[in-house]
Formats: sequence, structure tokens, C-alpha cells
Amino acid sequence: MLNERLSAAKMIASELHHAEDAIDETMIRIAHLAAALPVARRDTNMSAIVGQEAVAKVAHALAAAGEVRQLLTDAHIALTATQKQVGLGTRMFGAGVKPPASASLAEDGGADVVPLPLARVS
Repeated sequence: MLNERLSAAKMIASELHHAEDAIDETMIRIAHLAAALPVARRDTNMSAIVGQEAVAKVAHALAAAGEVRQLLTDAHIALTATQKQVGLGTRMFGAGVKPPASASLAEDGGADVVPLPLARVS
């Protein structure tokens, strides 16, 4: 039973890290696009009105990606609490440095939960 939980935790940690990496890459790509739009406008001597709707949509996409990133980090913290609930709270799945527990975690009554590094399984 413990081996199944450890295996599941490693799989979840791997998928979580892949998702976190993917949203970071998405944000980087959107930010590059957001920077390229005004550069192109300036380099072509176009009016600021030209392409403004597209600039606004890209800015909104970057903000939305930031919200997705926040949800993933919230899920990461919630999974740390889940580790403890399933009896894996004292185990570590790899090395890594984690930030201190967030204030929101303490507000949810999870102040006694210590975030554990989850494995990066490539």
C-alpha cells in the first residue's frame, strides 16, 4: 500500500512540475509577443491606434496565464497538505528548496503543514 502511494505521489509530482514548467514557458512566449507588438509598430512608424485591439488581447492573455500559474501554485500547496493526509507527510521525494508556507495556507488552518519538495521525474 505504501509503495502504491509513493508511486502515485511521484507521478503526480512529475505531472505537476511539467504543468508548472509549461505555464512558465507559455508566459515567456506571450511576454515576447507582447514586447514584439509595440516594437513592430514603432519600427514601421504606425499610429498607436493600429493594432491596439491585438495588443490589448495579448496583454489580457498574459494576465490570464498569470492567473493559471497562481492556480497551479495553489494546487501545489494543496497537494502538500494531501501528502500529509495520506501518510506521506514525513517523506521527501527528491531534493529541492521550497519557499515557506504561504499566509493563505495558514489562514486555511493548515499552518502545521510543512511544504515538502516533490520529485522532478523526467
